[in-house]
Amino acid sequence: MKQLMEKVINQITDQKAEADLMFSSAKTLKMSAQKNTISTYNVSSSQILGVRVIKDGRVGLSYTESLDDESLKLLVKQALQNAETTEVNAHERILDLAGTLQDELFLPEEEVSIALKTEKALLLENGVKKLDHRVTAVPYNSYSEQDYLSHYLSSRGRFTTYRDKSYTITSSAVMDEKGKKSNYYDFHMAHVFKDLNFQKVIDTALFHSRNLLQEKTLPTGKYNIRFTEDSLQSLFNCFSNFYSAKSAMDQVNPWTNHLGTEVISKDLSIIDHPLFERSFRTSKFDSEGVQRKPLSLIEDGVLKSFYHNSVTANHYKAQTTGHAARSASSPLGVYGTDLLIKGKNVKPLPKKYLEVIKMDGLHSGANRVTGAFSVAVKGYIWERGERVGTFGNITLSGKFMDLLRQVEVTGTDLLSSTDESFFSVPLMFYDISIAGSN
Repeated sequence: MKQLMEKVINQITDQKAEADLMFSSAKTLKMSAQKNTISTYNVSSSQILGVRVIKDGRVGLSYTESLDDESLKLLVKQALQNAETTEVNAHERILDLAGTLQDELFLPEEEVSIALKTEKALLLENGVKKLDHRVTAVPYNSYSEQDYLSHYLSSRGRFTTYRDKSYTITSSAVMDEKGKKSNYYDFHMAHVFKDLNFQKVIDTALFHSRNLLQEKTLPTGKYNIRFTEDSLQSLFNCFSNFYSAKSAMDQVNPWTNHLGTEVISKDLSIIDHPLFERSFRTSKFDSEGVQRKPLSLIEDGVLKSFYHNSVTANHYKAQTTGHAARSASSPLGVYGTDLLIKGKNVKPLPKKYLEVIKMDGLHSGANRVTGAFSVAVKGYIWERGERVGTFGNITLSGKFMDLLRQVEVTGTDLLSSTDESFFSVPLMFYDISIAGSN
């Protein structure tokens, strides 16, 4: 593949242009079940080669799924033509990096028969139904595996290889008890088949769905809130533009002019950590071939940095932070890796608080420019360290930046999201508005 990519690069440099190429391929298997039979069985493979050409300060993109000589010539021709129609971009250029980087995770494992995979896929549906007669449906159940490979090559000589194999399983439980309904789903990921925890996703889906059958609304008012790590991760992902230099350039980042100032509680520090040893998958380099390292976004409440790729770094006269993001068919963007939220000044838990385990409609009810959001939530009521009830049919609203000011740290252990890409000390958010019953 490297030789083919070098051939394309040479065609472009012959036209007195510079470029980089992204190649990716994936092999996937996915199964899901309904009524104790496999209802979906998909085996697929894909490949795509994309090019970013820069000539006379103008950027052109093109991609192809075919790798024959004629398709490659057309790829180059279209990219150069597309560059001619764009405006000059003084900040976008190919980085002066050379050498080879590898980030390959492909763990050895024994061959697993399709019969066993099918049996386990069926378990994700029938295993739920067998454990509780109130289960009426298991709408989200799936077994999937993916073998992914990507290469990057620039006209300056940087070549990278990334490879990963992963397995994902999901299960859910829709329950009905005398007309009252509830639902919950869970998932698990692993790099080898034998590490998949099928019983965990079944038990978790059933546990929360059973409890949510007992949900009650709460009076409108202000409450102390704890988010599970998955719920907190969803909030941070929804407002990831707050850390993006690209969104700052586009004037859609409310923290654009706040570098060096206190933006959240001084008890919190937030680190983007692509190499964190507890992560499901570490990441050694970005989509421009830049080696990654931990980045301190916020220290003791003070905003220290944004995510930068080379374009935003040139715009702000800064250094790229290794957060370029691009697929073979997309322009250059900015994206973070794994987040670590650390804290100090640990306080005791309040006597009473709500634990949010489920949020519906977060992105549709959020304004990423102002930070305002409104979301339907469900979860548990805690009093004096004991779970005493389940709530639902209420709406939580506020502003993301205010939320992170009205917070106390209640523990020291870094707790993980289910996908092991988000880690946070226990946090308690105070006086959060809830709309429920009058």
